[in-house]
Amino acid sequence: MLGALPAQAHDSADGSGVIGGWSESAGAFRIASSEAAPRAVSHRGKAEQKTISGTTHKRSHGWTTWVGVQHYTRARLERGSTVVADSGRKWGKSGTEAVTAWKPYRPNQPGNGVGTAKTYYGK
Repeated sequence: MLGALPAQAHDSADGSGVIGGWSESAGAFRIASSEAAPRAVSHRGKAEQKTISGTTHKRSHGWTTWVGVQHYTRARLERGSTVVADSGRKWGKSGTEAVTAWKPYRPNQPGNGVGTAKTYYGK
């Protein structure tokens, strides 16, 4: 599913360089105002969970394949306009991977406990 980027979801203050990404809540998206995203780009993201010392933790994990093109992947946990965890932009050519730190996750709390997993790619 491709959709528009939610207004509050971008990987920097102005969203510069972002072409698209993935959201745990909405699936894949592409920014309508960005240059046409080439078909050669493959991007995926996922929310991961594991138990650490008896407490469930969550992180965001993203991968982008864009052969021969300098690009980045970024993973974040976001709650509204608050960034809970951020991998930063991971740059490379061909394949890039980004992952946030593990954060304690309380799924029964409002706001998904620790936030929503989101990943971004761009150049």
